[in-house]
Amino acid sequence: MPYRLALASRCVPKSFLACYEMPRAIVSSEPELCIRAVHAVIDDAVRVVARTRLEPSQVLVVGLSIGNAVATALANRIGARLCSVASADRGDLTLWESPASAQVKALAITKGYRLADFTRVMHGLHTVENLTNLAPGSRFVFGLKDEVIPEPRREGLIAAVRRDLPAAEISFVDAGHFATMAETVRRGLGEPAEVHLARA
Repeated sequence: MPYRLALASRCVPKSFLACYEMPRAIVSSEPELCIRAVHAVIDDAVRVVARTRLEPSQVLVVGLSIGNAVATALANRIGARLCSVASADRGDLTLWESPASAQVKALAITKGYRLADFTRVMHGLHTVENLTNLAPGSRFVFGLKDEVIPEPRREGLIAAVRRDLPAAEISFVDAGHFATMAETVRRGLGEPAEVHLARA
């Protein structure tokens, strides 16, 4: 989703420190391109936060859909709070199982790639691998009718949060993928110093 469409769809908070449109390569049929895209956004966001001289606990990193891969890794790296909306536990399995990425999966297979190739390069960047250093007050929002995130991927993240981050808030919206994002933003996400990672 381009930034302008996210804005028109009311998926973008009214105020933020930085807002990133995810590079298309973040969901690529080439495993290495996925990882490069994730690191490019994380590295830039770390520089943006460092320039503000804010304490990590003052920063709220917001991840929407695929933006959660970056948002969670970023928040975990710097020790910030996270608001994760419409996320999954693992990027490799989501790419392989979600109907939204079926064409990307098919293209990857024609190039000779398999799930194991994505699993190998994404090691250390899965959402469930980046929970332990999140600041208190982190929040996870899931859509009960999410048609993009496969249920096992949603349930896998919920189980990991309950295990590794028991103080985090887990809430649900009775809506699909896009409506969950829009409704969560409408209700408010937190304090104004936000790094907002929009869905690509």
